[in-house]
Amino acid sequence: MTQHASHKPDGRTSILLPSGFVLNLLAPDASGLPITDIALCLASQPRWGGAARPWYSVAEHSIMCSRLVAPEHAYAALLHDCEEFLGDWPSPVKVMLGRDYVKERMHPVKQALRRRFGFQDDVPAIKHADLVCMATELRDLLPPAWMEWGHLPPPAEAVIVPVGPERAYALFLERFEELRHLAT
Repeated sequence: MTQHASHKPDGRTSILLPSGFVLNLLAPDASGLPITDIALCLASQPRWGGAARPWYSVAEHSIMCSRLVAPEHAYAALLHDCEEFLGDWPSPVKVMLGRDYVKERMHPVKQALRRRFGFQDDVPAIKHADLVCMATELRDLLPPAWMEWGHLPPPAEAVIVPVGPERAYALFLERFEELRHLAT
């Protein structure tokens, strides 16, 4: 995989993925990482810290985001949250920990994934689509809450119908295959 046979990776700083691929988080090299690992992990990660009902995954969110942007940004939008195979922290947790700190610590992993899968997601249209997804998820999947969400654009017209982890995994891989020709 990613390690030399005589050097065992440190289980305290490396992640073991479903295929057996090992990613050292302190010196990430995603060369050879199968997309199936990312798809399975994202399909298994709940959005909103698990508060969405019915259960809704990061993979489903990513697919939706990829459908809300222009075709030339769809591949990058599909992969915009791929580092969340490590977990999806709700935005308030990132704010509490320090958004810049979290972004800085995750940057090497995200860069390794960008290189591996050939995408650039630092695009305003993708960020906007991400916020539209958030607004739509709030409308369709979360309980009404007396909270200020003024930074969000209007939600998408279509209603979200969650499909569950197994179907989300398959749909993510289908969308990846459909868009992979857009890799850079």
